[in-house]
Amino acid sequence: MELGILTLLPPIVIIVVAMTTKKTTSSLLIGVLLCCILNYGIHFLHPFIDLIYRVGTNEDTVWIIAFTALFGCFIQLISESGGQRAFIHVMEKLATSPKKTIVLSWVAGLIVFFDDFTSVLIRGMMTKLYDKHKIPRAMLAYITDATASPLCILIPFGTWAVFYQSLFSGYDEVTSLGPVMNTYIEAIPFMFYGWASLLVSLLAALNIIRPLGDMKRAYERANDTGVLFGKESEALNAKDKGTDRPMNQKTLVKGLICFFVPVLLLIVLALVSMDVLFSVIVTLGVMVLLYLVLRVMSWKKMMEASMQGVVSMTSMSVIVFMAYMLKEAITDIGLPQYVISLAQPVMGPSILPLVTFLACVVLTFTTGSNWGGTVGVTAIVIPLAAALGANMPLVLAAIVSGAAFGAHVCFYTDVTVFTSTITKIDNQEHAITQFPYGMIGMLVSAAAFFVCGFVI
Repeated sequence: MELGILTLLPPIVIIVVAMTTKKTTSSLLIGVLLCCILNYGIHFLHPFIDLIYRVGTNEDTVWIIAFTALFGCFIQLISESGGQRAFIHVMEKLATSPKKTIVLSWVAGLIVFFDDFTSVLIRGMMTKLYDKHKIPRAMLAYITDATASPLCILIPFGTWAVFYQSLFSGYDEVTSLGPVMNTYIEAIPFMFYGWASLLVSLLAALNIIRPLGDMKRAYERANDTGVLFGKESEALNAKDKGTDRPMNQKTLVKGLICFFVPVLLLIVLALVSMDVLFSVIVTLGVMVLLYLVLRVMSWKKMMEASMQGVVSMTSMSVIVFMAYMLKEAITDIGLPQYVISLAQPVMGPSILPLVTFLACVVLTFTTGSNWGGTVGVTAIVIPLAAALGANMPLVLAAIVSGAAFGAHVCFYTDVTVFTSTITKIDNQEHAITQFPYGMIGMLVSAAAFFVCGFVI
């Protein structure tokens, strides 16, 4: 059954419900149920249950649930071992003012450039620094998110590049241009959303772009009352009260070892293997041995901390599971095909990059699927670009840029949810406060693709 314009109803309802209730999970559930009702009518219940099984047994779902649980263990072990306190103690020497603190978190993203999840993890350790300088937690979440996936697409050997090079290598129209990595590198200067997001976030960090929308209200609340996050975020930070204890030199050295050895090991392993799940498993094994040797934690305490870490990621796991259900449900009702059909009639060699970017923006934002949301567009756009004689690196850059926008700005995509979880802020508060900045980057990128489509 062709639903046509009705396929746009679920994402619209999700956004309206999320903005109204400030609850991500319930809005996603309503969206999934609406998709099933549109597709199956009054017989929607059994297909809904089948969808739960389909998503629950999917390889991507298993990967992300395992990944988030293990990352929860990683974070909690570093925290309980004193590693996070030691890291903050050192960073305090550099972060001597609110502006320096924000810029420091921006620069940290440039250092951990190869993987968006690892980048988010490292910056999430800076919550105490932001709290010390009375900076709204939403600002940390925004700077962290804006320099995660958008930066990662600009690195030719990062996790995003590996995926898209693998995807593009399946098309003769791309491989005929030469090695796929070389073509990807040619496309990097045109990945406008990556560059725009980095620039906008830097200008925001330097306070050249003043706080906008709900971020402005978050700053006003912090200045007037000293409250750094909304009521919905209070439960996420309850256990942090009263944990600042003085550290002697011996404790500080042990804490720094407990922090930097696991973090550096994780980074090196991820760079070498390009598999963050493998990397975090190996790193956890090393952490257990290291902490036992240093006598900073007993076996019992480590196991208790690990379980606490898993529990701390439950909310994220539920949201991501629901987002994956939505991705499948929206695909079932034909939303990707409908959006592509709308874009196809206006595609010419000059306008193709802009239309491609906007199609990917719509699909990734509405489905919450960063990589998967662009696969359908890729299958149509690459052959079309070759047939029309369009600039192939520019078109490929439009695909990747659209995906990066979704990873950054979509309310319920995995990177957004992971960022809010790690920085201990309610996901809806994070998504709403960073939205205006993401839209600036999107509009700048759209203008750039429009101009380059005609000039190049």
